[in-house]
Amino acid sequence: MGPIIRVPDDVAQRLEEETDLVEDVIDVPDAVDEPDVQFGITPGVFLLLTEIPKDGFGRLVSLIAMSDYAKSAPEPFELIVRDKDSITHAFPATAVNEQSIQDHLKLAYFGAPGDRRPLIS
Repeated sequence: MGPIIRVPDDVAQRLEEETDLVEDVIDVPDAVDEPDVQFGITPGVFLLLTEIPKDGFGRLVSLIAMSDYAKSAPEPFELIVRDKDSITHAFPATAVNEQSIQDHLKLAYFGAPGDRRPLIS
């Protein structure tokens, strides 16, 4: 199973329309204990991404960085990831740009316990 992410509506729509990353939209958010990545203000759309996208998850970084939410750079900037030990990490107090988003997503892992893989290499 691929990573589960929660993103604002506009990011979810762009991910579905412009990439091959989305496996499914999770219509019952109560079915998700905790997503692997939470981005933007709540509520959002829960997406199940493909397990092994052809070109990796780099396009996810670009779409997050280009989103209206990221461009407004609210403080605190909500981008929470779960690491390989399922510990959550909030976005650090740093400039919001594609590189800082990519660096933070490198902490994110997905998959079953014992088989967790990094989201961004």
